[in-house]
Amino acid sequence: MKGASSDASREPRKWWFVVRKYPPAIGGMELLSFNVVSRLATRHPIEVLPMRAPAWMLPWFIVSSAVRLVWACVKGDIELLHVGDPVLAPLALVAKIFGIPCSVTVHGLDIVYERGFYPLWRRMFLRGFGAYICISEATRLAALRLHVPHDRIHVIGVGIDVAREVPEPIARDLSVVLFVGRLVRRKGVAWFVAEVLPTLALRHPDLQFVVLGEGPERDAIAASAMAHGVGDRIVWLGARGDDEKASRFATAAVCVMPNIAVAGDMEGFGIVALEAAAAGCPVVAADLEGLRDAVTDGQSGILVPSADGPAWIRAVDALLVDSHFNAEFGRKAHDHVRRTRGWAPIVDAYFNVLSRTAAKDGEKNCAT
Repeated sequence: MKGASSDASREPRKWWFVVRKYPPAIGGMELLSFNVVSRLATRHPIEVLPMRAPAWMLPWFIVSSAVRLVWACVKGDIELLHVGDPVLAPLALVAKIFGIPCSVTVHGLDIVYERGFYPLWRRMFLRGFGAYICISEATRLAALRLHVPHDRIHVIGVGIDVAREVPEPIARDLSVVLFVGRLVRRKGVAWFVAEVLPTLALRHPDLQFVVLGEGPERDAIAASAMAHGVGDRIVWLGARGDDEKASRFATAAVCVMPNIAVAGDMEGFGIVALEAAAAGCPVVAADLEGLRDAVTDGQSGILVPSADGPAWIRAVDALLVDSHFNAEFGRKAHDHVRRTRGWAPIVDAYFNVLSRTAAKDGEKNCAT
């Protein structure tokens, strides 16, 4: 069944984006959704349906979006449906009824989460998409393990806006190690304060570990820090806005991403690595999952084996004891990210994939 109307041929049909994560909310998924949608809109007509409601209203958002999609299909106003993550995959059922091609972005946790009824949800609905856009190689491999067709997977990373020059003349504080992110187990912060921070604190009496973020692991991190004698070295900032984050990136000696492997969870990419490098802040990150896509070892940051305490101590300490090395590495990281991680190639890749997906026969493209 195909939607049609007498006016449909007068204007190009739209690509519809339905997303759960979108500004003014803050986060990596929000950043990706906004930049892809807003930049694609300069090249093709776009309609975006963002969820701007509490998480408990998700069922209502899915139902109301489905109603709007049905009406758009009936009017012949939609050429392609793209959903921002697999949680919204049931909306593709509407596209299938009308023979509309459909695509989805897969981030990481949404492909490996195994609690509750979500695995059944994923098996039922994450099927028949014409394109699965994975944000990293690690996400692609996770999708393959769920038998997503390999020829429909496309790896497209995340971009960032980068100034041509590292902001001047702010001097970096070599007594500050920074963490930015949600405090969940996979981020490895509890491990870091137990296995790395105590030795660094002995070597650097003024050292502070600044934590910008909130999450369910905060109490466990605080308990680990107290048990290892470094509770007084942590500065808890909580969740802050972009201005505070930028200020911390501009002055910290190093930003750490000490992720550990956690069953049923994963780091799909690691946008913080790009944000820190763009500000000229050296990054030390675990050589794990999507961080391998976000960090080019030796260029935009330093990759260290996950949960290898001595290796982490050496890597972070080297950036604390040598201000010249720190400054040069930060500048190199900034230049590398500016050259390789702009939004233009990311949006080009989305445009090419979605154009090809939209051009295919809808019913064949969305067949299960």
